Amino acid sequence: MVVTVETDRLTLRPPVEGDRERFVELFTNEAFMVFAGVLDAVAANARFDRMLTVAKTIPYGKQPVIDRANGTVVGYTGVDTVELDGLVRLEWGWRFVPEARGHGYATEATTALLDVAGACDSGDVLCIIAADNRASRRVADKTGFRWWKRVNWDGDPVDPTDLLVRSIGAGGPPLLAPDVA
Repeated sequence: MVVTVETDRLTLRPPVEGDRERFVELFTNEAFMVFAGVLDAVAANARFDRMLTVAKTIPYGKQPVIDRANGTVVGYTGVDTVELDGLVRLEWGWRFVPEARGHGYATEATTALLDVAGACDSGDVLCIIAADNRASRRVADKTGFRWWKRVNWDGDPVDPTDLLVRSIGAGGPPLLAPDVA
């Protein structure tokens, strides 16, 4: 199922091979990858490959967010998978270029794609945010995510991470990842 979503300012659509150069540029950019760590070219290409793979299986997998005014990819929103407590769950995330931050794009794009998710599935999706990432926490709050618990992600005792959840569709148990390998 291929879905393109348009809002007043943005277009969201599944990633295509033609997006690779832009995403490799973004994934290797320190300002874009704040709170996650910059990737080298090999890891950036692998991450983009993962976006392509997930989008083939999940209609609300991580997708390019395109500024309709100029046609530029300004970020992404959507789900990927993450293992937590022995379950491979769907995890929602977003990331935007610095120039697009503070304009409501993350909230606008995430809200639009959450509507798609709610039409496809029912259950809880996870959101993982660095505890000191106040901007992402505001987006999460505005888009209906609620705080669940604080953890030391990947055993990191220094930088706490907040786990949030949000029901999509009719709600229900955690949404587990389909086989997207």
